[in-house]
Amino acid sequence: MTAVTEDRWRAHVQAWSASGQTCKVYAARAGINARTLTWWKSKLAAAGPAPSFVEVTGLGPPTAAADDGVIELEVGNTRIRVRGRVEPEALMRVLAAVEGRR
Repeated sequence: MTAVTEDRWRAHVQAWSASGQTCKVYAARAGINARTLTWWKSKLAAAGPAPSFVEVTGLGPPTAAADDGVIELEVGNTRIRVRGRVEPEALMRVLAAVEGRR
């Protein structure tokens, strides 16, 4: 599943909810399968809200060194790329913010 697919179905589920129409009526007007719409509604509800931008502060000044590598993390549909040196506690705060914890 791509983020584009999820975003497309999230938009349909939100539009259906706002429309006040039955699933069958909304799906027919939107030209989509009603069973697929209800499947996506349950899948998205189980996954929680869509990820959004979360600013993380307090990481300290960046440190640049030629031999520092790159750390790449994936949390759900979110990809994080960190360059340079990062304290483990700072990285834990980033992960907590991305996961929606504070």
